[in-house]
Amino acid sequence: MLANLTWMSPTPLRVNVPYLIRHTSETLCGCVTRVARNVRNFEQAAATPLQVNEVGTVEMETHRPMICGSYISNPDVGSFAIIDPLDSTVLARGIVLVTSAPYYAQDGSRRAPELQSAATRPQSFGLAVWFTGLSGSGKTTICRSVHAELLARGIGAEVLDADDLRKNLNRDLGFSKEDRDENIRRIGFVAHLLMRKGVVALVAAISPYRSIREEVRRTIGNFLEVYVDAPLSVCESRDPKGLYKKARAGEIRGFTGVDDPYEPPSSPEIHCTTDRESPKMSNDKVVSAILRFLSPHRF
Repeated sequence: MLANLTWMSPTPLRVNVPYLIRHTSETLCGCVTRVARNVRNFEQAAATPLQVNEVGTVEMETHRPMICGSYISNPDVGSFAIIDPLDSTVLARGIVLVTSAPYYAQDGSRRAPELQSAATRPQSFGLAVWFTGLSGSGKTTICRSVHAELLARGIGAEVLDADDLRKNLNRDLGFSKEDRDENIRRIGFVAHLLMRKGVVALVAAISPYRSIREEVRRTIGNFLEVYVDAPLSVCESRDPKGLYKKARAGEIRGFTGVDDPYEPPSSPEIHCTTDRESPKMSNDKVVSAILRFLSPHRF
């Protein structure tokens, strides 16, 4: 999407950093991928990240298609706002110029960005490693251990913890199935932004529903699913945040494993059984799989 932005925040625009996009009655996750030009004092200037009170023409992406039109054709669906996910302040106002800039595939054909599949996008050597499992299964523990080892090996990696993202980028979402799916789509979008820079994105998220995990896999391409498996009784006995106790007492509704289902992966690339193996054994499984994936491209 090509748009004109009026930047209103004293904090400059950050390219390829996720923001919330408020459009009509919906909120999406999106980012500015490129600043095409700036306008200062009604004169064109070098294309740099927008500063306060600057206007610029930018290319943008959203984590799912934004149903919109050009502002000239339909102002009601052609305008939007960029929202700070931390404090919900309006960072910029924008108008849509072109709904989809053409994408040139390797065979030279033109495609709209929203129609690209993982197979037709330019190849990225980044990777998403998706840790899924019940609360208390050990996802975050293994994820952070793998992160430390990858950094020690000189491999760029970042941790995306679903609980952390719930506090900022996804703070507007609840816990209905629809909101949980939206939560996972946004996390997948952020992981893909990292992957395009060649980073290994390590995602720790319960992500209870199989269909949305598969949707993210298809969308972002390079994807290793890690099923962090432990019996419910073991997870409940660990209960690091006291959530199971609250769920059993009726203080939390729709809690995965108690009164909302968890759908295990049918064929994960890595299966860690944390009630029977040590954290190091789980760590080594995941690191070995990552190195095997990356070896044709980096080593």
